[in-house]
Amino acid sequence: MLIFIPGGNVPNNHYESTARAIQAAAAEQELMLWVVIPAAFNRLCIIECTSTVTCAPLHSGVESALSLALAQGWVRGADSEDLWLAGHSLGGVCANTLFQAYRSASAARPYAGLILVGSYVDISGNYSLPSYPAPVLTLNAELDGLVRPGKTSVWWQQHMHIQESRGEEFAITNKPVIILPKLNHSDFCPGFDVPDDLPAEVDQVEATGIIAKSVAAFLALQMEATGVTDKLDSFELIRQQIQWTRQFLSPYLQAQSMEHSAADTMTSDEGSSPFCAEAQHLIAGLSDADDARIEVHDGFHADSKNLEHCHPNWTALEDGRLLVNSCSHTDYYPDTGQITAASEIACKMLSSDRVAQQVKAGAARPHVQCSDVNRHAVSLAEKLAAPSTLERFRKKGRGWCFLDDTHTAGNIGPIWIFKDALQLEENATCMSVTSPSLFTELDGQTYPGCHYCKFLSPAFVLDWMMTDSLKPAQIFRSSQSHKLKFETAIPKRAAMHFSLPQLSVGYQ
Repeated sequence: MLIFIPGGNVPNNHYESTARAIQAAAAEQELMLWVVIPAAFNRLCIIECTSTVTCAPLHSGVESALSLALAQGWVRGADSEDLWLAGHSLGGVCANTLFQAYRSASAARPYAGLILVGSYVDISGNYSLPSYPAPVLTLNAELDGLVRPGKTSVWWQQHMHIQESRGEEFAITNKPVIILPKLNHSDFCPGFDVPDDLPAEVDQVEATGIIAKSVAAFLALQMEATGVTDKLDSFELIRQQIQWTRQFLSPYLQAQSMEHSAADTMTSDEGSSPFCAEAQHLIAGLSDADDARIEVHDGFHADSKNLEHCHPNWTALEDGRLLVNSCSHTDYYPDTGQITAASEIACKMLSSDRVAQQVKAGAARPHVQCSDVNRHAVSLAEKLAAPSTLERFRKKGRGWCFLDDTHTAGNIGPIWIFKDALQLEENATCMSVTSPSLFTELDGQTYPGCHYCKFLSPAFVLDWMMTDSLKPAQIFRSSQSHKLKFETAIPKRAAMHFSLPQLSVGYQ
């Protein structure tokens, strides 16, 4: 039995064709699958399951939907083996909460596992993907305008850690994380166009078939009765989907690693920002030969208060080399419901004048601005991007407009740290970027010969390329993340359930 919890404000009849397709795909694996789709008050399951201690109304609705199946001949077995929870979008959040609400450490798990489409489990704790006490399929979409690929990368990283610790077979069978190419958020609920979504690049029939085969393959791997050949085919399908997900999301993770690396603790116990170290070379503006004589070690500070008290410094060596220590910090959006990339990378560096003075060589590219490094961040992201991301962005995406740096009032460091921020403003053709800059002359009174910049993160660039650049201008707001919210005037529908080979629909 598959219990499918609808997304927020989506009438549950919009999951009928998806459920039928999953049943048909399961039948090809010799799995006779029942499906029920419970109703929720105001079509918002979250009202009935706001937390693990207030989830009884949703549980009651699920049991009521199951009673319809019982009346039509479904035979209830062991819930921990036969009863699967599925959910789309907000419905996936509710499915995750429902599982937790009715799980007891002293009893069998309440459901066999989770199938989440356009959704995800907890980020951390006992119900994160690595710790989840049941199999979980995370099935999301490349062109999802809400549960964007950049967000799914959190669970993709967890999947990779599971693979490293428990092996590929376990990770693929029990905790697969898949992004389906060319599909969008609305493909999981045919006929309902979810606001803020991106256009899909396959037709609905093809999309539904892909979704159905993916879910059926996952279920086949869980069932003891599945034949050896079917299991091998199912495993190979999911393995190939995971391989595509890997090549699609690896660039984003690589870009994120430029924001902060915990591995390099030479200058700070909290690690370093590889991007800030690279930015120092760019800001110096030296020729390649002179730049080779500079060695930059960055010190990262998770708390901006510690960044305030860190100042770039240098050591001139007898062999003509210059050791430079820069300082860094990253800020993130206060609600990381969607955007996981840094909102800015703050770098405190030596000025080009100071570096030139110490290496006794003039700058080949004097007066490099923060905006020039922002251009470099975009160039890095485009070089990293997966082929589908780059091709689509160049055809359909809005690009970047680099504005002149703004200068911190009075060259006051705390103002630059705590008040000035990277400014992102979109228009019909581009996202404009403005960096706050603090620059002190060599003869300045306070920390002379420094250049502070707040930069665009290459990971944010990739997130923009994959998702928001493809949306109409008015949808994106850089200061806040999107919510899983849907609005519609379609009349409410009540619970329906499906059986194979016959479809049966009931309303409460």
